[in-house]
Amino acid sequence: MAKQRTEGHTPLRQLRIPDDEWKPFGAVAGDRERTRIVREFIRWYVAEEGAELPERPASSEEKSA
Repeated sequence: MAKQRTEGHTPLRQLRIPDDEWKPFGAVAGDRERTRIVREFIRWYVAEEGAELPERPASSEEKSA
């Protein structure tokens, strides 16, 4: 169940992601961008009109090529 909505904000949701996935995601995306990227993915996944799959940064292999 979602936590109570704070005035003017979206409700907080719990999302369980292991540290061994969340920390590298933050290292690539930036700690303050993770939520935005997850929300973009959700919009794309449910086929919201105009939604696009979030762009993934180049891997270290792609950068060196």
